[in-house]
Amino acid sequence: MTSIRGAITVEANTSEAILDASKELLCEIIAANGSKNGLRLDQIIDITFSATKDLDAVYPAAAARAMGITEAGLFCVQEMDVSNSLPKCIRIMAHVDIPEKKQSDMVHIYLRGADVLRPDLAKKKLAVAIDGPSGAGKSTIAKEVSAAAGIIYIDTGAMYRAVALHNIIAGTDIKDKEAVEKSLNHISIDIQHDDKKKQRLILNNSDVTEDLRTQKVAEGSSIVASYPAVRQKLVTLQQDLAKKYSVVMDGRDIGTVVLPHAQVKIYLDASLKERVHRRIHELELKGEPAEYDSVLQAIESRDERDMNRTHSPLLRAKDAHYIHSDGMTINEIANEILKEIQKI
Repeated sequence: MTSIRGAITVEANTSEAILDASKELLCEIIAANGSKNGLRLDQIIDITFSATKDLDAVYPAAAARAMGITEAGLFCVQEMDVSNSLPKCIRIMAHVDIPEKKQSDMVHIYLRGADVLRPDLAKKKLAVAIDGPSGAGKSTIAKEVSAAAGIIYIDTGAMYRAVALHNIIAGTDIKDKEAVEKSLNHISIDIQHDDKKKQRLILNNSDVTEDLRTQKVAEGSSIVASYPAVRQKLVTLQQDLAKKYSVVMDGRDIGTVVLPHAQVKIYLDASLKERVHRRIHELELKGEPAEYDSVLQAIESRDERDMNRTHSPLLRAKDAHYIHSDGMTINEIANEILKEIQKI
């Protein structure tokens, strides 16, 4: 039997804030030890939650039950009121049974400034950067890796598509750089996740997730992504998300610009022919027109823009693990990336 420790601060003494923070901490602990040590929920023996005296709106253990941790013993205690202690803080001590794993193998998680409690144990959030050209399958693979590793998936391409979609709806000429950059003052983009950690993109308070995958929006996103002001706004948002969560993030400049210090960097590639066939299949599933020559031309044009734009062009990071995916299944590609994660 080994133990895992963790802590997180809470925004307010409310049931929602306490349960959200407890769930975030548990998810990070399970994700980190799942990817490194193969931890499963049924291997958790018990969890002790301790909360500072300024948190008493709800038992934090309720978050564990809501997550499906039903067999482990759960216990909540209130900490001593020590002078100058970290306020609004929840700590966790979990005992787990993972065969052939030692105490030194365990990953301990401290979030939202709680790392000051145990800087010797605190671990940085995991960042997995997946880059590659259009149609290489980055989003599909990133979602698989996210689900397997138990961490948040951030589709950066969807953010650029959202900017393009906003301007298309507004009737703005996508090629008018000044007009698009001016539109940023009227664009609010938020990333939310459902109970399965699947990303939903909120544009100006509306869920537009299903509206982002058309060919017209895809072509428009490549154009707006070449504008410095657009990239600056979205890169800042992406970096802020990576500070808050452990993430799998895909795009074209993740490992080189957005998350240059990511622990795992992947460059996912495929032949032009393979990428065209994949895009056609994706469009056909949505009932959209998919003529080979037009899709080929769209991908070639996008490659040209992405690789030759002045700001943040598509490049393979020097320390990125290269995967040429022709002939590989989704599971084979995802497993190769998961092996890279396990090396950390």
